[in-house]
Amino acid sequence: MTLLAAPKTVLVVDDCASLCELIEILLVRVGYHVLTATNGTEALRLARANAEIDLLLANLDMPGMRGDELAARFAQWHPAAPVVFLSSFEHPTDAAGPHELLVKPFTVAQLRDTVRRALRPRPEFAEAAEVPCAA
Repeated sequence: MTLLAAPKTVLVVDDCASLCELIEILLVRVGYHVLTATNGTEALRLARANAEIDLLLANLDMPGMRGDELAARFAQWHPAAPVVFLSSFEHPTDAAGPHELLVKPFTVAQLRDTVRRALRPRPEFAEAAEVPCAA
């Protein structure tokens, strides 16, 4: 008997509700569980209330709370979760930092591939999880 892994949960945050809805539809179709928020405050409420959020996908340029500020606060509850920023600008600033950047407009394939790439196990976490063998 093979146990199926639970779907990964993606928190999508964009001040455009219709874009959140579209991304949710697309990600659900490829097997993800999706939570959506249209502002940073709502996103942080979801981050606190949901123990299993595997990825933050957030607009970098939102009114009120920018995506980079949201990501820093989100990390309090989900420190190992990767972040992908959405932006209308190819080179927005250094705000994206080490995180993935998905430039709008994007294709379905670009969204899917970026999310998959961001959710791949990262070597620094894999190495930390290795247990040395006793001699």
